[in-house]
Amino acid sequence: MSVLSHRVDIAIVGAGAAGLTLAYSLRALGLEPLRDYIIIDNHSRPGANWQQGWDFVTIDRGLRAGELVDLPGQSELGLSYRGADQQALARDVVPEVWRKYGDAYDLLVTHGVRALRVDAERRREELLLTVQQPNGAIVRREVRLLVNAAGSWAHPFVPWYPGADRFAGTQEHVYRLESFAGFAGQRVLVVGGGRSAVSVLLELERQDAQTVWSTLRDPDFHERPTFGLRRRAAVTVGEIGLRQRTRVAKMAARGKWLPSDVSVRGIPLTVEVFDGMRRGTLVTRGPLARFESDAAVFASGDVVPIDAVLWATGGREATRYLAPLGLRDAGGTPKVRAGWSRRDERVAFLGYGPGIDPADALDNAVLLAEDAIDRLVG
Repeated sequence: MSVLSHRVDIAIVGAGAAGLTLAYSLRALGLEPLRDYIIIDNHSRPGANWQQGWDFVTIDRGLRAGELVDLPGQSELGLSYRGADQQALARDVVPEVWRKYGDAYDLLVTHGVRALRVDAERRREELLLTVQQPNGAIVRREVRLLVNAAGSWAHPFVPWYPGADRFAGTQEHVYRLESFAGFAGQRVLVVGGGRSAVSVLLELERQDAQTVWSTLRDPDFHERPTFGLRRRAAVTVGEIGLRQRTRVAKMAARGKWLPSDVSVRGIPLTVEVFDGMRRGTLVTRGPLARFESDAAVFASGDVVPIDAVLWATGGREATRYLAPLGLRDAGGTPKVRAGWSRRDERVAFLGYGPGIDPADALDNAVLLAEDAIDRLVG
């Protein structure tokens, strides 16, 4: 049996960095939490997916990689990551920072609440959001606008390859792991061409594992800077990124399958990455063809004995609860323009699609807050 709760104007699903920024922005624009908007998160405490972060990602590494970004108003509270212990683990620092941030700005995040479904009824302005409370109770709530700010970390994707079900060794998705120390001394195949794969390969090397890398195509490493020593006719990395993001935005608006994150963002060629390439750790063997019980067979015909497979193949957006709205075309993805669904303009997506840097996601959250209020009053 479900209970119908009071109506709110905006429901935010997901209290990661983008969701918190949206809640902060709505609060700054005069909306009151619980009365005008709610923000829910299925994690039992603050920190979202940073709680399951890897045990080698320090604050310093997160900042240098651009994955750890101060939220609006965070530094004013004396909570900037640049003032934190740079060698502390991000998974220990971020949850505590976000707890203090939410308390300081009275964001009133409700944790341990899982979105089950969203329904639309004919001739009704509101959507009907159904959630499960921490105590198991089912609650329905009418909302005028809904923003999906849930990420993809909780929904890892593993592609199918012939023979994978017969491989006798360990298979894990990197999103499900917190440490890679258990792979010390093993022969480990890492599958995936993105930033996660690069980070994992370098960590496995530090753990004295023997690594093999498989990618569908050549990795998208950014070019090293030339410091003016030779002329470059090519556009800058930033211009390439803008071009790619514009293309992705057009694809999202048409509901087309989107490219991988790395094909848009690329992999920064840092000194650490360059050294890994020089040592051979970050050199791909190319696409996989199939698995044998104790080996990986590549498209080149090479057979490489392995003990374990780590899938660094990303995740899928946490949008299953939106299925009743029918936002997807057959065989496609939701049509999204400027963050809002083209099928139902009461639904918005934060951080949707590949190639969005964490800093860009926060900027988008601020803009979405202003746009949401315009929709409510317009």
